[in-house]
Amino acid sequence: MKKHIPTIIFLSSFVALGTIFAANLYAEEIAIIVNEQGPLTQASEAEIREIYLGNMKFAGGTAIVAVHYREGSVKDAFLSSIVKMNSREYRLYWTKKIFQEGGALPALQNSFQLIVSFVSKNKGAIGYVLRTELTDMKGIKVVATIQRP
Repeated sequence: MKKHIPTIIFLSSFVALGTIFAANLYAEEIAIIVNEQGPLTQASEAEIREIYLGNMKFAGGTAIVAVHYREGSVKDAFLSSIVKMNSREYRLYWTKKIFQEGGALPALQNSFQLIVSFVSKNKGAIGYVLRTELTDMKGIKVVATIQRP
């Protein structure tokens, strides 16, 4: 038995490291969420992009309300992966769009909890949060996930 202890410790350390590694991968996921009763429950990545570019304003007769997280790495990862722009390009895009067509920027929230709460209460809402922040899925549905670089 004593000669198996180093092997057991060695294998246990790999299991522990694997669990930590898997948890860290999951922690870096960004979930795109919608209201579970709303018209966006089957939204594709292309539709999500059009929503955040202000080109898709209604779905199933319901007004769409896009919500952004505050400036930072989560928003940057979302914009890069889904909208295919960096933060500066996105701000410039919206400046031109508002000047030429009117309208308003997507809403901005300063916490993941506020985004989840807003989306769960508004049928046309869409937002994104770190997957690990989704402790209560009541009223929301994840329609896509992206890896945060």
